[in-house]
Amino acid sequence: MPAKKVSLPSNVEAERSVLGAMMMSPDAASVALSQLTENSFSGADARNQVVYRAMLALAAHQNPIDPQTVNNELVNLHLLEAAGGTEYLMELINSNINPNNVDHYIRMVKDQAVLREYLLGLQQVQTDYADGKVADVGDFIARSQQTLTAIANRRSVGEFRRAGEVAIEVQRQIEQESKRTNKNLTGVDTGYRKLNTYTHGWQPGDLIVLAARPSVGKTAFALNLALHATEYQGKPVAIFSGEMSSALIMKRMLSAVSHVSVEQLTTGSLGERELKKVAIAVDDMQRMNLFIDDRPNPRLGDIVAKTTKLKNNYPDLCAVFIDYINIIRTEESFDSRSLEVALITSTLKEMARNLHVPVIALSQINRKADENENGEPSLSNLKDSGSIEQDADIVMLMYRKDYYNNQGKKKQFRPGGAEGQAQAQSYEDKIQASIDAQKAKGKDNNISLTTISVAKNRNGQTGKISLLFSRDIQRFDDVSTEFENQVAAANGQGPSPDDEL
Repeated sequence: MPAKKVSLPSNVEAERSVLGAMMMSPDAASVALSQLTENSFSGADARNQVVYRAMLALAAHQNPIDPQTVNNELVNLHLLEAAGGTEYLMELINSNINPNNVDHYIRMVKDQAVLREYLLGLQQVQTDYADGKVADVGDFIARSQQTLTAIANRRSVGEFRRAGEVAIEVQRQIEQESKRTNKNLTGVDTGYRKLNTYTHGWQPGDLIVLAARPSVGKTAFALNLALHATEYQGKPVAIFSGEMSSALIMKRMLSAVSHVSVEQLTTGSLGERELKKVAIAVDDMQRMNLFIDDRPNPRLGDIVAKTTKLKNNYPDLCAVFIDYINIIRTEESFDSRSLEVALITSTLKEMARNLHVPVIALSQINRKADENENGEPSLSNLKDSGSIEQDADIVMLMYRKDYYNNQGKKKQFRPGGAEGQAQAQSYEDKIQASIDAQKAKGKDNNISLTTISVAKNRNGQTGKISLLFSRDIQRFDDVSTEFENQVAAANGQGPSPDDEL
């Protein structure tokens, strides 16, 4: 049975009310012009679109909008007859509509416009299917869902809010935060003491970018962060891995949790003690709400669709990890990869805000970072696009001095000139000296000093933290507070109260 043809929705009376109010009140005209387009008016009464077109023309030339100016503009455009003549204009302004209520009628007009566009979008999906534009079912569904979601989101338009209302809402939040035991942690626990002082945890709606050169350990660090996030209050966490299979991801996680090396897990050279550690780690993993998607070369639409579905199924989803931005692809064609990456980062940021969940996305650092002083990366070294820095709320840059030794690119490292930089270098040197002393005693635990630079933090401080990376078990750990206090005492400093989390 053929589908019944349905007329597109409209509210002609609301359209007329808006037009009448615009000609009666400059304030009403300003509000309507800021929110409506010509297509907001349906074709159910074509005269309304024509009248609004004349109003747009008047506004473009900064001319006032009233019955006489609209009439004159329609004459100039040779559209007076199409607009129903002067009689229709008088009919619009003689309606018993209070211009102060124009917001109400604007919302009604916009709702009908969004509904029309949504229904037309559904028709286009059916047309694309009928025309055979379904090369991949998953991509087709994700692309269609993304288009329809974008249309539906247009219905939600922010309104002005009185400052007093916002102040009361913020006061409630402050009171709730004051009752928490850990005052420094307002978001999802990162698992690292110093990182929490800068971020206060991963905040819902934030896009966090973690960037590094290949083989520095950004995937390992992201998996550590994901483990900490899913342990935080037992809430669900999602991981998108475009390069590594779910089995390999799990092997790395089991290694970090069990302290059994990845090499042992890979080769199977495990004794009874190691097997028991792995079994305990597996039990721990089974209790975690951790979800992994390992589709290679992921599509942007798929990531949004799958995350949205997971959020609907698990409303307490607390973090999303994406490895990594530079291999995500879209359905659209672009003149350059940087333009495509710009769409990717803006979409991920929009997803984070719409779903009210932090998104932690990995990114590569370009080769030019090797030319920097000391080889440390900067924001300008983010690969493919400056939009990564622009859209991200937090950007973290990873750096390992021994990375260059491993790559056969040993560099001459010089401490920074500023006093603060020199103290930071001294602190890192002391940690490295401790690691080197252990190696000299034949106790090489495959530990690398890794620096995480919080290079951008939209809502907080920037700075650096030092972590110890156990390469064999792919695990990152804080430097002990005892060691930090020793270094601080040697520098004539006391422990920072911010460190006592």
